[in-house]
Amino acid sequence: MKIENVPKTYIEMRDWADEYEKRAMFPSEANHRLANLTTGLLLYYTPNFVKGFAKKLIIGLMDDRLRNAMIYPPQEPFIHNFIKGFFKVRGFLIRNFHLPRMSRIIFTQKEKNKYGRYNVNYADNEVLSQKGAR
Repeated sequence: MKIENVPKTYIEMRDWADEYEKRAMFPSEANHRLANLTTGLLLYYTPNFVKGFAKKLIIGLMDDRLRNAMIYPPQEPFIHNFIKGFFKVRGFLIRNFHLPRMSRIIFTQKEKNKYGRYNVNYADNEVLSQKGAR
């Protein structure tokens, strides 16, 4: 494919992505329409009485550059505090109340396929535990 100037480290990739966003992410009506359609998809199964709050949460999860490019308003501090609190409670529950896995999850096949490659399984239904591995 002859791709050149590929960043070699995570820091180089992060810096490249940051520079790209500064250069390419700017507010436009097309971005706003896309954001509204995507938000609508995310909220499709949400009950109507919660949709307004849920949309504020979605916007609150965006960083400032993305939010500005999508022409969404800044959210109140309450929304950001709610999101931070939610993830703190979630982290506490996972650390203290979730049991460890009883067996490892294998994300790749043990043997190469007919093309000499290892397939990576992304969907939960494709992941095998060690007990179920062939």
